[in-house]
Amino acid sequence: MESAHTIQDKISMSEHAVISVVSSTRTCLVTSEELPKDELVRFVIGPDNSVVPDLAQNLPGRGLWVKAAREPIATAARKNLFSKAAKASVRADANLADLVETLLRKRCFDFMGLARGAGLAVLGQNQVEASLRARQLALFLLANDASDEPGNLEHITEYRCFTRIELGVTFGYDQIVYAGFKAHSLTEKLKIELARLEKMAASHHVQQGNG
Repeated sequence: MESAHTIQDKISMSEHAVISVVSSTRTCLVTSEELPKDELVRFVIGPDNSVVPDLAQNLPGRGLWVKAAREPIATAARKNLFSKAAKASVRADANLADLVETLLRKRCFDFMGLARGAGLAVLGQNQVEASLRARQLALFLLANDASDEPGNLEHITEYRCFTRIELGVTFGYDQIVYAGFKAHSLTEKLKIELARLEKMAASHHVQQGNG
């Protein structure tokens, strides 16, 4: 029979788990969906009453959360839903969705650069295919202007968000078609940003691995 102390410990652990789940989700001001923070974009109101994207989710001020997808963000700007949520007169750029996509792309490039500096990036078709066969990668990027793709992708997450020129510039080459990333916390952060970017850019492709 469990002691009162053991039961109380379990109750405390359960309450902590509930608090953790609640604190990691927010409600989209457009769709009213309660979603994980990683699937949303946080906005704050700047000193000039303009709506400012806070992709790192660390700017001061009350957060206004919108689902990380082009249509909800465009709707929030077009219908001035930020003013309603903030209970104040604020200004949202008509091209807010484009701005968010541009900033997300920059964050992806920044994380790719950090991953390369940490020795996590595998570049080039032969090297990536060998690493895929050995199941050494947690993320695979294929240029969206590539003509084909390798096999052995069942176990991995794949994104096609950038051209070969964009990938090349990021890694210091003329062009890169294949880029892989080893498992690491930086890779997980890059996955989050790629997932948000993919939802912002309607023409991009993503394939989720089956584990």
